[in-house]
Amino acid sequence: MNEYYTWPTWSADGTKMAASRVVVEEAGTDVTLQVLDARNGRSETVYEDNGGGLVAQGAPHYIYWAPSGNELSFLAATSDGLGLFLWDGTSGKRAAQIQQGGPLYYQWSNNADAMALHIGPDVIWVRPPDGGGSRQSFESVGSFRVPAISPDGESLAFVDQADGRMGLYVASTSDLEQAQMITDVGSPSAFMWSPDGTQIAVADQSVPRGPLFDRLTLVPVDGTPITTLSSGRTSNGVWAFFWSPAGDKLAWVSVNADEQELEWVVSPSDGSDTNRLFSFQPSVEVFILLSFFDQYGYSHTPWSPDGKFLVVAGSKGEAARRSNGRTPTGDRIYVLDVEGSAEPKDLGAGVLAVWSWN
Repeated sequence: MNEYYTWPTWSADGTKMAASRVVVEEAGTDVTLQVLDARNGRSETVYEDNGGGLVAQGAPHYIYWAPSGNELSFLAATSDGLGLFLWDGTSGKRAAQIQQGGPLYYQWSNNADAMALHIGPDVIWVRPPDGGGSRQSFESVGSFRVPAISPDGESLAFVDQADGRMGLYVASTSDLEQAQMITDVGSPSAFMWSPDGTQIAVADQSVPRGPLFDRLTLVPVDGTPITTLSSGRTSNGVWAFFWSPAGDKLAWVSVNADEQELEWVVSPSDGSDTNRLFSFQPSVEVFILLSFFDQYGYSHTPWSPDGKFLVVAGSKGEAARRSNGRTPTGDRIYVLDVEGSAEPKDLGAGVLAVWSWN
């Protein structure tokens, strides 16, 4: 028998973790979703797969705890397609399916009383998430994945097209029909609110040309001037970005086509400086996380709670090897000082690492 756990995910208060458990036997493979108590190691099964397959390479589930409380959401492939499930935190109770369809992306509101979903062309707002209350929806032709809820839960950002222009819109969650375009965007695009709710980080393509973004900007919601962090031919492609917990910094992963490797970059949120930290090749798990960063950014953070460090799994890139000499082979866990004042710290072998939220 071969048993392993994958994609560990912290609860908001750091007392629990959820992970996919895979048991390979001669008779077949058994896949479950487990909730583990981080204090005593006890675990319980909240979901058993029915043979629907993976949600991504090497990922039986996408796991996402509510930002507050004990509720756990996750995506699982079922015999009927992709499903969104919710476990209410009650020990001994199994998770229940609340949505169906695909592609399916979503975000919890910070107080966990609502969800924004993007299922196929439909943008949906439900309160509460189990669908027992109010629901609003509309179709969008925008090329984006995850609609973004403001930190106070009062506004929803999404991309749509009007009069031949693709734009980033912000609407009141009380009435999604009352939406205002705050900036033009290229296609595709990805976006996330700053923790203080004053601006939205936007990555997009000024000219459609492949999987990478060629522009990264900070868009104030009050209409004041936009800050450009990376743009055009002078920059490497942007693959992913993540706000620091306090919102005073933005970290992003750029792609160095010449070296064929990735690099972590950090800048203050005013765009006043840029600090290039670490070149690397990602593990398979980190590759998936970065490929869908605007979803994983809500469930698996590379930032330490104090905003001083980033964590990454993979192998050192050639630039890092040249500056640091000999290095172990294979995927390893590195902790990066975002000020760049210390060398990356090698914690040992591993394919995925995420900070607890607290």
